[in-house]
Amino acid sequence: MLKGAIARRYAGAIFDIAVKQNTLDQTLADVQEIARLFAIRKHAYLLREPNIPEQRKETAIRQGLASRVLPTSLNLALLVVQRGLIELMPNIARELHQLVLDYKNEAMAEVTTAMQLDAKQQDLVKIALERMTGKTILLETRVQPGILGGVVARVGDKVIDGSVERRLKSLQQQLLTGVATASIDFFAEAASEEALPSGDGSQPAYQPRT
Repeated sequence: MLKGAIARRYAGAIFDIAVKQNTLDQTLADVQEIARLFAIRKHAYLLREPNIPEQRKETAIRQGLASRVLPTSLNLALLVVQRGLIELMPNIARELHQLVLDYKNEAMAEVTTAMQLDAKQQDLVKIALERMTGKTILLETRVQPGILGGVVARVGDKVIDGSVERRLKSLQQQLLTGVATASIDFFAEAASEEALPSGDGSQPAYQPRT
């Protein structure tokens, strides 16, 4: 079975239990912490090493996690180690996170701007993305001066590129191909579309990447 499918199966199993026990947030935090610990080199070596007795591995896991995570989360950690799936723990954590987001009708949005957005601008971006997606948006922002202005937003596997850089490249392509001499007025079209606030105070077109 492909690793992705295995990770989804384990994530789905503990997700179902967490929903029934009303421990969704704590379970997600537990699984993310377990994934972090399993990724530490010395821990990964101990848990993968075939010459180390399974009982010693189980004891180490119980001592390290029993007082910090839910019993179901501890059982997941033990099962993953017993079945030699240590390297899949980060994948399980990511799959579980996505299940939780879907369950709550939420979505993570990575928003990139040329300059840091203030609180009001972040709120405007969040509202715009919520209208587009129909989900509650959890915003992560980062600054990348190279986009020149505007906003680039990634929500899941979708990218909404409203950057000045993209519009300049689009215009350059039109000039190179002769499209700019046709009836399409690029700037008029861009100005008429719904816009997101930019870090420099401008209102660039908000359009999906094609």
